[in-house]
Amino acid sequence: MPRLFFAVDLPDEIKDAMAPVVSSLRDLGRDVRPVGRHGFHLTLLFLGEQPGSAIADFVEFGSSAVAPARPCQLALGPPGFFPHVSFLTLKGEIETLAVISTVLNDSCTDYLEQPETRPFKPHVTLARHKSKIDPRQKDRIVELFAPFEGRSWTADELVLLESELTPKGAIYTALERFKFGGAG
Repeated sequence: MPRLFFAVDLPDEIKDAMAPVVSSLRDLGRDVRPVGRHGFHLTLLFLGEQPGSAIADFVEFGSSAVAPARPCQLALGPPGFFPHVSFLTLKGEIETLAVISTVLNDSCTDYLEQPETRPFKPHVTLARHKSKIDPRQKDRIVELFAPFEGRSWTADELVLLESELTPKGAIYTALERFKFGGAG
């Protein structure tokens, strides 16, 4: 069964600039697993493993969720940290993405083991850490990613992605793209 999620992609120029810096996070220790360039995205709803027969429904849900949305301005913010994840926060017209995320969650409820109940916290994952992130690692990450703060773009597309887990990391495949406002 495919492992699926809805996301907003980052522009290639931002991904290209971030990739070598994210890769350098390996220098922080063996327990740090940086995300590859292909993994720089903003997840709006994780669907988990789903039957292939449900993909047509997810395409319909994605299209409906973004039909009333207008493109929104986003910008990278400062790094943030969960106990085992480092990430970049996002600033800008986040409310548009929060609404899309809520609509998707409501539409997909019947397919989810557990609908998302946590508040929407937009972020782009940089690395996963096997151990709790220590203060020196946090300081280094903040230093490395300070130059990215404020890089902005217009988000105008939702993507339905399949995530195939491999020993070398996840491989993402775009199954469908949905323009905000229902445009081609």
